[in-house]
Amino acid sequence: MGTDPKAAGVAPALADVLVPAANAWALVRAGQSLDRALETVLEPRAIGAVADPARLGGAVRDLASSTVRRWALVEAILSDLLHRPPDPAVHALLAVALTQLLVRSYSDFTLVDQAVRAARAQPRTAGAAGLVNAILREFVRRREPLEQQARADPARRCNVPPWWLQRVQAQYGGARAEAMLTAQAQEPPLVLRVNVRQTDVARVLAQFAEKAMAASQVGPQAVWLHQALPVERIPGFLQGAVSVQDAGAQLAAPWLGVADGMHVLDACAAPGGKTAHVLELADCRLDAVEISAVRAQRIEANVKRLGLPAGNLRIFVADVLQTDTYWSGEQYHRILLDAPCTASGVVRRHPDVVLLRQEGDVANLATQQAKMLRALWPLLAPAGRLLYVVCSVFAEEGRRQVRAFVQRQPGARLLALPVGAPDGVQLLPTPVAGAGLQREDWADRGDGAMPTLHDGFFYALLEKN
Repeated sequence: MGTDPKAAGVAPALADVLVPAANAWALVRAGQSLDRALETVLEPRAIGAVADPARLGGAVRDLASSTVRRWALVEAILSDLLHRPPDPAVHALLAVALTQLLVRSYSDFTLVDQAVRAARAQPRTAGAAGLVNAILREFVRRREPLEQQARADPARRCNVPPWWLQRVQAQYGGARAEAMLTAQAQEPPLVLRVNVRQTDVARVLAQFAEKAMAASQVGPQAVWLHQALPVERIPGFLQGAVSVQDAGAQLAAPWLGVADGMHVLDACAAPGGKTAHVLELADCRLDAVEISAVRAQRIEANVKRLGLPAGNLRIFVADVLQTDTYWSGEQYHRILLDAPCTASGVVRRHPDVVLLRQEGDVANLATQQAKMLRALWPLLAPAGRLLYVVCSVFAEEGRRQVRAFVQRQPGARLLALPVGAPDGVQLLPTPVAGAGLQREDWADRGDGAMPTLHDGFFYALLEKN
């Protein structure tokens, strides 16, 4: 890359950002997760000596994420512009550059010029610099009809595969489905959870106000920080006063209804956000089970940062289905099952989900969820409660899953959640402004809830009679 390593504090040239962003997009297109792809292209040996690696990394992440959020639209436009498929590296550079033309982050001239420079900087793309220049200029010339034609297809417009769109439409109806998917295409808000063992919402808001940082309360312990920041720059984060957690995810701990002295199981616990929230709210004995040893370490790190009583927590690296590897035989008063799912409700935070998921994953994951419910139910004490959670908007993983379990499991009773839903509640992304949808009752809880603050979660509370 052409950045002077001595020029500390200087923003990287756009061409220097386009190269690793395109490389990341090529890896995602080949089946890697966006996070893993970014780790690969931002390794020191990959980027070489740069003035400000953190600044470069942030810029690369922004461009790559922006491309992933518009992949269907961009691919459709490129298919119209290209007579034959180019080398994957060239295709990736065109996709990232075309995305920036779509969002108009730079002037057309600057973007095209820097994309050509980026093409010349890599051996695999150097010979295609003329093609890059021609394709991007052709898009600028025909921008309106090309965009209009690509957006005519609702799946492309919503940035999801056709099977995904059809499922959401069948469940929620066409207009509501498109508004949901439009909301999911937006950048996610930064919502914090206040650690009530250290402080309270009022003091956190006052601290932000002193630093001229706009923030609003959006739940009992939830604060929306209007301007996103790296976590290390959030006041109180390193000291454990706040954690990053979506407002929808923060409903789990209070809805579980844990009281002091209870014996609690948190199944599939990593990275530990809900685990920590339970420990913030009650002095209970909590067993956290996580199948990945690496992810289990994050639970311990989160609890330590928050200053929570470590003596109340036992972490087991185990398969939830193999109950004899972690269960002592003492039944639990409360069980939180945050089950593996398609993540169809958290696309804003993980935009690559729509690329990585296959239609068959829905049924496969639903089968796994059903097995977990059956395995954990005997561990629940009489009159105990199990809160089932998935970050999915697909009925197979939510309403249908829970209804089927209640029908086949004697003694299982579905309780109304605080929002009054008799058979569980589907927390959907609140619509973007002007979408024409009614906001759900749950979206108004807390002080000053705003549109697009919640990710899509399904909750159901089961009691053992």
